[in-house]
Amino acid sequence: MTTLAIFDFDGTLFDTHESISQTIKLTFDALLPAQVPPQDSIHRLIASGAGLADTFQALHPNPAAFTPAVETQWIDQYRALYATHGQTLVKAFPGAQALLAALTSRQIPIAIVSNKGVAAVKTALERNGLTGAVLDDLIIGDKTPGAKRKPDPASFVDVLLPVLRENYGLGAVDPASVMVVGDTLADVQFARNIGSKVCWCRFGYGDPAACLAAGPDFVVDSLAEVVGIFN
Repeated sequence: MTTLAIFDFDGTLFDTHESISQTIKLTFDALLPAQVPPQDSIHRLIASGAGLADTFQALHPNPAAFTPAVETQWIDQYRALYATHGQTLVKAFPGAQALLAALTSRQIPIAIVSNKGVAAVKTALERNGLTGAVLDDLIIGDKTPGAKRKPDPASFVDVLLPVLRENYGLGAVDPASVMVVGDTLADVQFARNIGSKVCWCRFGYGDPAACLAAGPDFVVDSLAEVVGIFN
């Protein structure tokens, strides 16, 4: 029996590819207009599930100059632009609302573990009529204290488990009863690192060959198929 569902956000519950791609380009327009990041490089980084710091360092023409101060400047610029421009391009994938409602009706706790900022996740949920579908303390983002970028297991071990224990009375969660649902290799590896089952979403942004080679337990072509894997 599944005791916890952990969803990725970008490319799993929400179609965010265009919003991320356009906001990356707008960030370069604002901070380094002479440099136009190649579209194929942007796509590759989105497909890998890379965080913002790694993304901008990889796209920057002089990675050595990407100091912590510069990194903060670029990430802050991106987030400001994403809030005003990117969010309008974000849409829930078909079936997201019905899936989350079905899991809630079965009393399966739902968490989101994302390399995205928590504020951006909450805004997208609100804008798409999914307010309350995932409780705030079960949304883990890149700045959540104790969390680390997937596939590091810290978001589960050091953040989610204490929250589930303290706020929901789940004293012991067997990782084998957890289902991770995601679209990139980082999601599959994250599941393996915490010892859970994993459902790979083929419709997302991950590299199909790499994700399939990692041996996900389930493969789906739409969110409508996901509810059937929970028991």
